[in-house]
Amino acid sequence: MNVAQLMSDGYVTLAYPQALRDRVEDAMRAWTRFCALPYDEKAKLSGGDRIRDHGFMLRKDDGPNSDDKELFHLIKRNMPALRAQADTVADRAAVQFVHAVDVLIDSVMPHVVEFARDVERVYGISGFERDVKESSSEWTFRFLNYRPARPVLASEHVDRGGFTLHLYESAQGGQYFGFDGKWHDWPVNHDQTIIFPSMSLQHRAKCLLKGLAHRVVANDETIRTGRQSMVAFIDFDHTHQFNKFGGKRMQD
Repeated sequence: MNVAQLMSDGYVTLAYPQALRDRVEDAMRAWTRFCALPYDEKAKLSGGDRIRDHGFMLRKDDGPNSDDKELFHLIKRNMPALRAQADTVADRAAVQFVHAVDVLIDSVMPHVVEFARDVERVYGISGFERDVKESSSEWTFRFLNYRPARPVLASEHVDRGGFTLHLYESAQGGQYFGFDGKWHDWPVNHDQTIIFPSMSLQHRAKCLLKGLAHRVVANDETIRTGRQSMVAFIDFDHTHQFNKFGGKRMQD
């Protein structure tokens, strides 16, 4: 993996292996079916809070950071509880969704570990591959379902975890803030995806690597039909974690 690209572009491109792409599309089809369930049924798979959140969530926030979306966090550590919760939903779409993500996690692991191994080797971050592998039960797979007619789907931000593997988007609109001080469409499509640092990796790398600022803007398609996406947030042990609700920003 060409992790030298982190210094020139702020992210690493990953040619999409067909087997991984198939698992991603299976999971997204299952997510679409789950989203079609009545709210009360989806809410049976809720859990956690705004810091340690998992399961199904509905965000409807007003103000400068207004939000209107459905999302689902799946963490391997919580899979037994999610399976039990899914069994309480009459429609099999809930069970099928949890199973599809369980299969996906195993498909993602080799690519995450390869990235960590190459980052450790090239940038001299001792123990990084080990810490990423040992934290696999804490990786968060986030599924998003944005409502139609929103001009901004996600305002500019840097993810607070370790690093992010972007896995799927149903429509264009994702942008990153480049080292040239300009916003660019990110190179995510059916054939390739990206991995980029978040705040905890910036901290671990002593700012040699920078958390990538990004946003999601609407277009004619998403205003009309909404937008679905999926990412994996990769956290790791022995690293400071950012709590945006309980303290200052790591940037400060």
